[in-house]
This record gives sequence, structure tokens and C-alpha cells, in this order.
Amino acid sequence: MPPPTPVHKPTLPSGFKEPKPCPPPPPTQSPAPHPSAQAVSATESEESSLEGREWFAGNCDRKTAEDLLLRISKDGAFLVRRSSAQNFRQPYTLVVLYRQKVYNIPVRFIEETNGYALGKEGKKNDEVFSGLQEIISHHKNNPLLLIDRQSQAKHTTYLTQAAR
Repeated sequence: MPPPTPVHKPTLPSGFKEPKPCPPPPPTQSPAPHPSAQAVSATESEESSLEGREWFAGNCDRKTAEDLLLRISKDGAFLVRRSSAQNFRQPYTLVVLYRQKVYNIPVRFIEETNGYALGKEGKKNDEVFSGLQEIISHHKNNPLLLIDRQSQAKHTTYLTQAAR
């Protein structure tokens, strides 16, 4: 067998540069998780039970909800609106007035239990409720913890007056 011939790169004509290697493609992000059929069914059934509730404001935006509660001007005045995030993990927001300050509390849907919990994800002890009506009933009789986002001050109040 003849010895291998050395490989020589051909010389490029003047004015041409050797092409740079292409960078690898960027990593693809995994798509956002889609709700299961069970989760969609649970939130749809919850939605149908809310329409006649005096405290359910539907697609009311944040500013409108806050203005309404400030006009009522009573501690514990509240309403529930669809979350502006509009996703199955945080479908609603509980809006509560306390000492002339409006608190917007996320209502999360927990798919594993088909229940709802208040506040942001990552809390150690979530109180899980079967639906929004149970959350409202519970906090009419049990204090609701409010945390001021700026000062981190903690307050409690009861849900006293539905607004819509």
C-alpha cells in the first residue's frame, strides 16, 4: 500500500479569507408546560360557578379593582378578578383593602390536588382549598395574612364586604 499523501490546503485567491466556523445553534428552550385536560376541566368548572357571585369581578383590570375598593374605603372589602397573567397556574387574584392600601394576592391552581392556594409559589405551608368560595368563606372567619410588598410589614384582616 502506498504511503498516505500529505493533505495540503489549497491556497485561496488573494482577497478571499478562510470562512469562520459557524457557531453552534442556541439551545432550544423547552416549551411552557401545557395544562392537563384535568386542570382545564377543573378551572372551567370553577369559572362557571363564579359568574353569579357578588365578589367575582371577572375580567376587571387591576386599576379598576383598586379604585373600586378605595371608593368603598372599608377594611376587608374585597373582590376576585381574573388574573392579568391569564394562565392556568394563577387564574385569579384576590384583591383586598386594608388601611387604605390595596393588596393583590395571587390565587394559584395546584394541579396535583385540583385545589387553590393563596400567594406566590414556594411557600412552605400552603393552605389548599377546593375552590374560591371555600377561600372566601374561610377568610370571612379566619384572618388573612397581608404582606406589604415594599416594607414587608405583615397585617391580618378578615374578608368583610364583597365589592363588584
